[in-house]
Amino acid sequence: MRRPAGRGPLRWCGEIVRGMYRSALLAGLTAVIPAVAVATGIGGSKLAFSWSAGRHAPWIARALAASGDTLVVVLWIAVAVYVVFMLAGRPLTQAARALARRWLALPLRVSYRPVPPVTQMATGFWWNGSEYHESEREARRRATMIARFHDPQLLRDALWIVVSAVTVLPVTALPVLVSAGGAYLITRPGSTAEGIAMIAGALLTAPFAWRIVEPLAPRLLGSAPRSRLGRRLDEVETSRANLTQAQAAELERIERGLHDGPQARLVALGMSMIAAERFVDTDPAAAKTLLAEARVASAAALAELRSLVRGINPPVLTERGLVDAVRLLALDAPVEVTVVSAVPARPERPVEAAVYFAVAELLANVAKHAQANHVKVELSYASETLTASVTDDGVGGAVKSSGSGLSGIERRMAAFSGRVEIDSPAGGPTRVTVAVPCALS
Repeated sequence: MRRPAGRGPLRWCGEIVRGMYRSALLAGLTAVIPAVAVATGIGGSKLAFSWSAGRHAPWIARALAASGDTLVVVLWIAVAVYVVFMLAGRPLTQAARALARRWLALPLRVSYRPVPPVTQMATGFWWNGSEYHESEREARRRATMIARFHDPQLLRDALWIVVSAVTVLPVTALPVLVSAGGAYLITRPGSTAEGIAMIAGALLTAPFAWRIVEPLAPRLLGSAPRSRLGRRLDEVETSRANLTQAQAAELERIERGLHDGPQARLVALGMSMIAAERFVDTDPAAAKTLLAEARVASAAALAELRSLVRGINPPVLTERGLVDAVRLLALDAPVEVTVVSAVPARPERPVEAAVYFAVAELLANVAKHAQANHVKVELSYASETLTASVTDDGVGGAVKSSGSGLSGIERRMAAFSGRVEIDSPAGGPTRVTVAVPCALS
């Protein structure tokens, strides 16, 4: 009679080998930090208790000395475990998580706190999302430390290390140690039977020992549970970092605009005035010509300054509000733009400016990339949310990537708890919607 496929001695042999292998792996992963603690405790005890050994003193003094030695040893153990956990805790937990995923098919996906980007401000200092630093290297170092040591997932990893040390480690190490002890007894005269019995018992328990990780992995190797307050705090920190980057980019744009435009014209104006001073007595005609050129240069510099100011804070936005400011953008756009508004009143000034610049950026993207003939801008307000949608009949395929205008808009909206939705299939049309919660005046 044939045995069913997958059953029989060969199957059990495979289970035993696999169980012993997996138990040994888990025991090795979970034994690193306990081994450091034990080694530190033994070595520290020998050193600490040697300070008061052999000394004759009243029992109270000896008790106090022993208590002090014990506290020193405990402190050394705590420091050693902390240092090793900070250096190796995440790799050890990640390795255990990878084994659990492969052996148990568990969807264990966690996200550690990312290192925030570093941005140089106009003042020359470097901002890492939390602190200012004089050098980029120091800002990156501190950003890495903050992300690594203030990560909620780190507490989850520490919980796994502690629980696994008292559950997974003794259970998975038992078959390995017992089989090793049995092999040693076999080599001793008169202990062969005991050694064989120990090896047989270890082999029988090996297929089951490693499975102690099965109920623990979903609870301790998954993502750390986040409170609503914790999630909101992360959102606020991310928004603050994004807003700081947006402000830094805006300051760089203003600085570049001043340097390339009005500043150059003002320098040329100054040189023309100096030359006119030299010629005013000897060659009045040449001086008049230079003064006329200076007057033209000053008018051009003034026009560029006004244009730059309009880009920073458009007067029409301040005086007439968002709807009229967007309509003026539509008149200046290189493609046909239709503006439809159902906003009954003006929103808050910061939100108004953010939405205005978002629409301006979207219209600029349409002109550069969409190859569109017509654009429709819709402004609406419902459920205490201001919404601006820009739809074009272009080629589509708009995606949000790092450093793109769409990612910049998303960072600007995140500072107001807003969102950006992109619907841009290949071939078009493209519809980008910006929604920001706010109140109307």
